[in-house]
Amino acid sequence: MKQFIAKLQQAKIAQLELCPLPTPLVPIHGGKVLVFAPHPDDEVLGCGGTLALLRQRECAIKVIFVTDGAGAGSLETDAPIIRRKEAAESLAVLGINDMEFLDEPDGGFRNSSNFETKIDTLLNKFNPDWLFLPSVLDYHRDHVAIGHAVLNCWQRWKTPSRAFIYEIWTPLPATRVVDITSVINLKKHAISCYALPLSHCNYLSAIIGLASYRSLFLPKQVGENYAEAFVEAEKSGFLGSLQHRMLKLRIYLEGLLRK
Repeated sequence: MKQFIAKLQQAKIAQLELCPLPTPLVPIHGGKVLVFAPHPDDEVLGCGGTLALLRQRECAIKVIFVTDGAGAGSLETDAPIIRRKEAAESLAVLGINDMEFLDEPDGGFRNSSNFETKIDTLLNKFNPDWLFLPSVLDYHRDHVAIGHAVLNCWQRWKTPSRAFIYEIWTPLPATRVVDITSVINLKKHAISCYALPLSHCNYLSAIIGLASYRSLFLPKQVGENYAEAFVEAEKSGFLGSLQHRMLKLRIYLEGLLRK
C-alpha cells in the first residue's frame, strides 16, 4: 500500500508545471483601496510599499485598524494611545490620512456576526476597487481570525473588486508581486515611526530583508531591488476556497509546533 501511495504521489508531482512564479502586479491609477490591519504597523509591514505606490497614482486609501494595539497586555498601559499616534505618523509618510480604529481586543480578537456587519458596512460605504487583508497562515492568532473574517465578507460582497492577502510573520505561497524598489525608503521611514513596538521587537531589518528576498521574483533586476508579495483571492473556484485550505494548514502546523 505504501508503495502504491508513493507512486501515486510521484505521478501527481510529474503533472505539475515547472516553476510557477508570482506574476507582477501593477498598482492601479485613481482607484479606491481599503486596508484591514489587525494592529497598528501591520499595514506598513505587509503592504506599505504598495500603498505608497498607490498614493503616488492618486488612489484614495482608507486603513482600518481592527484591534486597539494594547499588545495583549505585554506593552505599556497607554500603548493604544501611543500606537494610534504612531499609526497616523506612519501613514502620513505614505501620504495617507484616512484611517479608522475599531478597538477590538489585541491578542484576544474573536470573530462575530457584529464584527462581520462592520466589515460589510465598510465595504459598502467605501466601495473599494482593491482590498488588502492579513493572511490566515500567519503565526499571530489575531491575523488569522481577522483575515478569515474579512475574506468571508469580501467573497459574498457582490462587486468586481480585487482582494490581496499580505504576509507578515509567515511567508505566503505568493501569486502576485509588486516592485517597491522606488519607495523602499518610504517603507523604512514608515516602519520606523512605530517606536513603541520596535523597542520590544526590532523587526525593521527582517521586513526589509523579506522585501529584498521577494525581489527575486521581479522580472528585471539591476542593482538592489525590493518587492512585496501577495496571494490574490478569488470570489469562487479553487482560490475562492483557498482561505479554508490555508486555515487547515495553519491549524496543522500549530499542532506540529505544540508537540
